[in-house]
Amino acid sequence: MYNTTSIVTAGDVTEEWRQRAQREGLARVMRASQPAEYNADTTERTRQVVAGQLRTAARELARPLSAALEIGCGIGRLTPTLAAEADRVTALDMTPGMLDVAKESCSELSNVEFELGRAEDLPWHGRKFDVAVSVWVLMHVLDEAALAEICRSISHSSRYFVLVEYAQAAIPVSEWSRLRSVDDYLALMPGAQLVETQELDYGGDRSTAALIRFPG
Repeated sequence: MYNTTSIVTAGDVTEEWRQRAQREGLARVMRASQPAEYNADTTERTRQVVAGQLRTAARELARPLSAALEIGCGIGRLTPTLAAEADRVTALDMTPGMLDVAKESCSELSNVEFELGRAEDLPWHGRKFDVAVSVWVLMHVLDEAALAEICRSISHSSRYFVLVEYAQAAIPVSEWSRLRSVDDYLALMPGAQLVETQELDYGGDRSTAALIRFPG
């Protein structure tokens, strides 16, 4: 459930993430109320899931992944996973403070290019990728029309899409989030085919990791 009595504007969202970027460690992009050890364990397990789905995409392509797009890279906690599986990575985030941390933590990765931009502005438009990756990011796109346009653009720009989103949260989500099913996202992506899914349970928070294929 979330607060439906107030309208959250794009400016509100920008300010919320600017403030979150001032936190320490993984609390910048995860619940600050959770122990640091729990956040670290969840991150490592998620890296393994994402890496596995990236390798599945490469096997289906019968070649190494060439270009990967990370939508909402945050502080770069998953960026090294993409960089290990793809020749080139474009890592996108809308919050300068998050990108500063990501650039520092990933400074030794020569195949990653960081870009400042909002997913709603479709900064990847006109480019092609073997795979796009979004991990607990699209839940923060509150405008349904904007979400539909993002999903449509991803389906036109990428051959595969690794999507990780909450299916159920142990703690009710805030006004900054919307829980949607994988089927909700698939309905917004023309020609999308579900390759595989994996259910993740992190202390009562249930998420689904989906590998999605688009016509190519």
